[in-house]
Amino acid sequence: MKKNRLRDPIAAVHRGLRLLALTLFVGACSSVLIKPGAQQVDGLHLSTPVSWSDLGHKGERLWTRDGVNLNALRIYTDVEPGEHVFRARLRGEKDEGARFRKGLSNPEIAELIVEGLRGSGLANVSATSIAPAQLNGQAGFQAELSFDSRSGLHYRGLLLGEGEDGSLSFLLYTAPAEFYFERDATAIKAIMRSATG
Repeated sequence: MKKNRLRDPIAAVHRGLRLLALTLFVGACSSVLIKPGAQQVDGLHLSTPVSWSDLGHKGERLWTRDGVNLNALRIYTDVEPGEHVFRARLRGEKDEGARFRKGLSNPEIAELIVEGLRGSGLANVSATSIAPAQLNGQAGFQAELSFDSRSGLHYRGLLLGEGEDGSLSFLLYTAPAEFYFERDATAIKAIMRSATG
């Protein structure tokens, strides 16, 4: 069971966030607040119409409004060839399918991210509506995602990514399909539109 936890990038993020939350509570500190407006995030120019808490760090941002299980905008920048798409610790052949490689097409990159989500223990993961888009001035793609959590809760997601410059950068928004996805979809689409230039 312990080995599976090490391969689970989403669970690793959750464990890290729990530890971070405990540390912040003990230290009477709070997470960084991202206010509405233009933002410079690890080389990306973004604009958000709503506030977020930033629980991540350089190259692996995790923005949330209500908690990572209810809404999470993950911002990954400059994932290098050979690295796991979620920068998880690579352990054996199972993780080989989630390593970024140069020269992948947009559908292949989308499938790589899907594979990374599957490897984290999520079920019924799929990417649909893959279409050309831009991220930070680079040719890339956008896609819609859907998956089920281990507890059976259905999630939807939006993905914007590019690997054209030799490294992988992407924005991945996920939220339960029932309420939170629809509530924040307009704001997320605005953030993704702002990231094109």
